[in-house]
Amino acid sequence: MNDDRVRPAQQEPEETSLSPPASGEVRPESFWHLVAQASTLGWNLMVPIVGGVLLGRYLDDQVGKEFTWTLSLLFMGVAVAFNNLYALYSEHSDVEPLRKRIEKRQRLDRSEQNGNKEVGSRK
Repeated sequence: MNDDRVRPAQQEPEETSLSPPASGEVRPESFWHLVAQASTLGWNLMVPIVGGVLLGRYLDDQVGKEFTWTLSLLFMGVAVAFNNLYALYSEHSDVEPLRKRIEKRQRLDRSEQNGNKEVGSRK
């Protein structure tokens, strides 16, 4: 028999969307993942605003005011929506939150001050 026949190359298993990416590899996000992120963003922005307006309108009707509660809860809903937006941004970004950066800077300042005191006491 002739062993010079060409053997089919072994194929590596296909990487499916369910398998984790190799270390250091960045895989583009799927369409449905992007749709889920967009809908989450929409819900986090619209629910507080629309909910504030509806609740404000109901309270205005109950109390007999014209639009006091509606405007107040509209502005509160906008503030909550921006807070939700910032929370999503900080959750999905690589940037450290401001609070953590301030704490890190304060720790560095304290360690530098302690280092300077020790150097001054050695003289």
